[in-house]
Amino acid sequence: MQEARLERDSRPTERELESSERAASCPARAGLLLLPGLMQMCRGRTSEGVALASLAVAELGAAVTGGVTNGLETSAAGVPLIALGDLLTLSVMDVALENQRSSRLRYVPQESLGELALAPFSGQVLSRPTVWAGVSASLAAGILVSAVVDRGIDTHNAGKRPVIFGREMNTAPGYLLAGAIGAGLFEHVALAEEMAFRGVLQSSWARSLDETRGWAYASLLFGAVHGSNILFIDRSQRLAYLAAGVPFITLLGAYLGLAYRWNRYSLAPSVAIHFWYDLLIEAAGFVADPKNSPLAVSWGMPF
Repeated sequence: MQEARLERDSRPTERELESSERAASCPARAGLLLLPGLMQMCRGRTSEGVALASLAVAELGAAVTGGVTNGLETSAAGVPLIALGDLLTLSVMDVALENQRSSRLRYVPQESLGELALAPFSGQVLSRPTVWAGVSASLAAGILVSAVVDRGIDTHNAGKRPVIFGREMNTAPGYLLAGAIGAGLFEHVALAEEMAFRGVLQSSWARSLDETRGWAYASLLFGAVHGSNILFIDRSQRLAYLAAGVPFITLLGAYLGLAYRWNRYSLAPSVAIHFWYDLLIEAAGFVADPKNSPLAVSWGMPF
């Protein structure tokens, strides 16, 4: 974990100096930003750039294949498209944060993209009370709120063979595949949303306003943006989602912002909390009803 610069007149860190050199060597360009990984490669971060570009090609290919074989409206196409959208977001946010580090701005996360990707599996990160307690409490609350929104928890398919992307599978490989899909997708989601809402927005408002208003505004925007999930929810559940789901997600965003602030603007704790909440609540939903597509929004409420 790396602490951010908190004072304007602090000495430049080694990471800020490295970011300055990389930003000067390859200024941000819109054409490169639209393709995940190209800006990273342009700035000499070859391994990260190649990884992002390879994922983009793989996810686009998976979306096209899923759309052709199952239809564009199915999860076979939707899941890789969601991952691709988050990949583009995190690639752009990564460049934005590097530019801010190069300018030696306050409250800018110092972690590299690779370090943030490993944060959910880091013992140093997971051992922090703000992380393990946050995951436990948010998961319990999330299941409760999901039950309210969905008017109960449907378990009549529990224990049956799972259906993934429209195909019924044997139990063991089906659960393993669902776990792999969830881990990959929610790694994308956690990185993209935490880099955007906490790393860029909360820190920017903390600099221009103050830390408390920066935290509050980013939390409110986080909840408001997730209100768009209503478009993918059954009409009978929309009012309950607006009344209970959106306020709950806003509170979760507020806690993520506090974890970010309490850890001196290190982004690793909030990334870890976000990842494990999403993965575990969707795992609970999949176990309860494995006949539906894995990672279904209708049961759990990932954010």
